[in-house]
Amino acid sequence: MKKCCDENKKAIDANVDFENLEGLICFCFKHSKKDLFESVKTGNEDQILNDIKAKMINPGCFCETSNPSKKCCLGEVLAFIEVVKNKP
Repeated sequence: MKKCCDENKKAIDANVDFENLEGLICFCFKHSKKDLFESVKTGNEDQILNDIKAKMINPGCFCETSNPSKKCCLGEVLAFIEVVKNKP
């Protein structure tokens, strides 16, 4: 079975609105942009990343059907973290 995500996903693969904190950033496992933003600001983004990576293995992701972009959410999560960390 084809997996849509893998741990080697790059932030450059993303297509996400970085200005709007409404809605989900990880559609498979229901992580919101707001929660991820707050976790990055407190230095706890690894908790969300580790949760996503663990769930990618079991039960597995389904980004092709859950993410409106039809792309892997992990690339969007990584890009979002990068943008938030680099904002003044």
